[in-house]
Amino acid sequence: MKKGLLAGGIALALIAGTALLLIGNLNTIVKKGIETVGPKILQAPVRLADVILDVASGSGELSGLIVGNPQGFKTDYAFQLDQIMIELDVASATSDKVHIKKIIIKSPNIVYEGILGNNNLKQLQANAQSFKKPGKEQPANSKTSGKKVQIDLLKIEKGSISVSTALLQGKKLTIPLPPLELKDIGKNKDATMADALALVLTAINKAAIPAVQSGLSVVGEGAKEVGTVLQEGAEKGLNTVKGLFGN
Repeated sequence: MKKGLLAGGIALALIAGTALLLIGNLNTIVKKGIETVGPKILQAPVRLADVILDVASGSGELSGLIVGNPQGFKTDYAFQLDQIMIELDVASATSDKVHIKKIIIKSPNIVYEGILGNNNLKQLQANAQSFKKPGKEQPANSKTSGKKVQIDLLKIEKGSISVSTALLQGKKLTIPLPPLELKDIGKNKDATMADALALVLTAINKAAIPAVQSGLSVVGEGAKEVGTVLQEGAEKGLNTVKGLFGN
């Protein structure tokens, strides 16, 4: 009996020690996870400069996140996110479901390359959606496909879209991205990281396309002030996203 209790105590101590070690290396775990899983889901390069998370509170910042383009697109990247504020339930980092309380993305730059029917953002969205479908070589018990995520709040503030398309004939067009806010991702229904990324990319596309349409239309006509177009594009994009989420 004593030997059994001793063995059980040792096992519990090892488990607790392993959990503390993992939590203690939280910054490395998060950075490696993003740079490993992100490219598999999006089929595009993903680089993250730094992660600084406070283990006690779970609050911190991700900096220098760059999402490259899928194959066939030529601009340097699709997303450049210099500052991402995050609040994480630290205890969930080693569980099957990672609970993220808050993600605030500040002043991201998005490059929209292509035409409205075939662009880099739409392709990234399609890649994320196809990742979870049957037929992919994803073992059911793999860490990549099995890890679930819950995001209570995700906000994108003061973003901009740089448009790269032959329709501009060498002209440059930058459009403000309307603020986006998504809530309770994966709360009532299990969601993988691929599900969450697909949802976020869908929302960004829904906001970006009307804005880009408006901007390209006016650049082609040369009939209105560019500043007016950018404002109208932002308002249209915001209304589209509100409609998408029933706000």
